[in-house]
Amino acid sequence: MVTLTLPDPDDNASTLTVSQRRVSRTRLPNRRPSETTTVVHDGRDYAVTIGGDPATGIIREVFAGDSHTGSAMDAILNDACVALSLLLQHGVEPATLAHSMGRIDNGREPASIIGALVDHIALQEARP
Repeated sequence: MVTLTLPDPDDNASTLTVSQRRVSRTRLPNRRPSETTTVVHDGRDYAVTIGGDPATGIIREVFAGDSHTGSAMDAILNDACVALSLLLQHGVEPATLAHSMGRIDNGREPASIIGALVDHIALQEARP
């Protein structure tokens, strides 16, 4: 069991304690292979780095940023990448994530940069 103490949004002087069960997670070594590329979504370029488990080659982490370091979008991307990386490290398949993302253009295009990141990871993972 892990216990987190967070600020209570309804009372700045109080905190909330949240408990969660631990689920098995693939821990990555400090040094591991990674590849940086560009993903284009909605006419914008995003620098994307994906890293894998050196023992298996399975993608287990993703980092992304746009050209506006420190912007709200940059912060959202950072948080989304942490969440995606944790999902991958807990064994969620990239194709499953891609199937769960919002779509536009008759279901062909990802609705957001987060969906585009997941599609990119799923395509990389599908490579022989």
